[in-house]
Amino acid sequence: MGGYTSHVKFRFTVALVLFAARAFAAAAFSDADEVRIGHILAEKYARVRGLAPGPRIESIEKYLQSVGDRVAANAPRHLSYHFHYDPDPRFKSAVALPGGEIFVGGGILALLDSEDQLAAILGHEIEHVVLDHCKDRLLRLLREQHISPAEAKKLGVENFFDGYGHDGEAAADREGLRLAATSGYSPKSAVRLLETLLLMAERSPSASKDSTTALQERIAEMRSVMDGDKLQIPSFEKPLALP
Repeated sequence: MGGYTSHVKFRFTVALVLFAARAFAAAAFSDADEVRIGHILAEKYARVRGLAPGPRIESIEKYLQSVGDRVAANAPRHLSYHFHYDPDPRFKSAVALPGGEIFVGGGILALLDSEDQLAAILGHEIEHVVLDHCKDRLLRLLREQHISPAEAKKLGVENFFDGYGHDGEAAADREGLRLAATSGYSPKSAVRLLETLLLMAERSPSASKDSTTALQERIAEMRSVMDGDKLQIPSFEKPLALP
């Protein structure tokens, strides 16, 4: 019996040591580390997706950056956020990488009808960075793959293409809506965009019931935040000024 107790105590001690080591590693991981690795991953994203610079892409990215800067100025986590354009029309979303590197797909831009909707998208992705969703995934990947921050070039950028689960996405929705509203954009625009996506999903023969239900829940949650927070709604939305 005593041997069993000693074994349990040993395992508990090892678990505590591992937890402390991981906590220390996370604490020792600086914003500069995250920004540096985010830049590496952004370059990998461009290579994987076959992105090439050009006048049109640069002009669109300049506009994305101007709107993103306005929204990010009110973010509680102060980083140098960079906004990139992926012209793939099939990419009807956006993705955030560690350190504030954010890519917006040509497919989602084609659905927008105002700058306020763009601000809502950027606010959502900024919040994935603010809420440490990107950083936490990065630290987990480094730990699981036994890669040090100095060896981050070994990481695959595809690891950041998936979402952050129901709770993570819901949190980014709520805080992104608040962030865009604080930046002077209409929170109604985000609801309207999700309603457009819901209508498209309902008309698509390949859409699952889970996907439409998830969109319905997101719309209800956003309306709840708008009403509960009494978010200010401007009398008009800014026209979309994509080049």
